[in-house]
Amino acid sequence: MNHIVRSLAVFVLLGLLAAALPGQGMSARILGNVMDENGVYLKGATITATNIGNNGVTETTSGKKKGAFRFPALAPGFYQVSADLEGYQSYTVSGIRLSAEQSVTLRIKLKVKTDPAAAPVAE
Repeated sequence: MNHIVRSLAVFVLLGLLAAALPGQGMSARILGNVMDENGVYLKGATITATNIGNNGVTETTSGKKKGAFRFPALAPGFYQVSADLEGYQSYTVSGIRLSAEQSVTLRIKLKVKTDPAAAPVAE
């Protein structure tokens, strides 16, 4: 009888510990760098990760040194990632599938925005 009570207590304790650590072992990551077309790292881009299948839940971060960014704790699912930086065209990639404990690395290359008004007119 004492053995059963001890086993039950251990089982309940493990259940409480698991409940106290939600998401442990279930998150995924997206990380990477933002650069221009020539491979020069761009600091300060706004990067947004949208979980397409989870009511459009979004997380936003900005590119740091060497254009580095990271989303360290995303729920598994399908994502769209976009990057924006003044003077550059917006970038979007869709269909990124994340499983639990998976990491995806992106190398985002932004193109310089061109001003159509500044282009020469052909005669």
